[in-house]
Amino acid sequence: MKILLMSKERAFLLSTEQKQFHSQYGIVDLTKIKKYSQKIKSSKGYEFTVVKPSIIDLLKKARRMPQIITPKDAGQIIAITGVSPGWKCLDLGSGSGFLAIFLGNIIAPSGSVVTYEKKKEFAENVSKNIQFCELDKIVKVKNKTAEKFTEKELDLISMDIPNAEKLVKKCAKALKPGGWLCSYSPHIEQQIKVRKEMEKTGFIFIKIIETTQRVWSSLKGYTHPRYGGIGFTGFITFGRKVSEVV
Repeated sequence: MKILLMSKERAFLLSTEQKQFHSQYGIVDLTKIKKYSQKIKSSKGYEFTVVKPSIIDLLKKARRMPQIITPKDAGQIIAITGVSPGWKCLDLGSGSGFLAIFLGNIIAPSGSVVTYEKKKEFAENVSKNIQFCELDKIVKVKNKTAEKFTEKELDLISMDIPNAEKLVKKCAKALKPGGWLCSYSPHIEQQIKVRKEMEKTGFIFIKIIETTQRVWSSLKGYTHPRYGGIGFTGFITFGRKVSEVV
């Protein structure tokens, strides 16, 4: 079990197994915490609110190794496909496991996510991140290449792998009618290849999207977008299976 101590300035993610929390704000006696939403003061008089951490709070502390699919892109996958509790999902190319964990949090408690990662050190990190986020009963990682997946009757398959177009037909056969395939890549050339394969395989509602965000600052009565670009991360190609694939 984990808790989040929130003040006006900072938030700290802690384990309930800890007895004390030490910081520049003083010492907090964690044994006095009895429930979420409780107020508690440090030895220096700073007040914290005890909060149950969300999946985003947990992912901020999870270990990143390869580049992740960011929440803004994961959010688009959720919004377009309608991922719901009970769905069976397959994630090809785990990376650091963030998308698999994000999906697992939504499809719980009756759904499942299986994620494939070919590199052993990455797969081990994904497993640790899954446990850290307390989703090990929902999300499973396999240290195998994406081509070796055997799962069937799936509601959603996500891909973040090189040469993803080579797996489009196999994915189509593994999806339920009405199931979704989505492919993530920072390279539009990759997505054009995936789209062509989707069209040949009979997917419908095919589209490629790019999601960008700008953060705004408001200080002393002056508001403007922050400097530093528009936040490009990658392209996502979506397609929906409509019939059985021969």
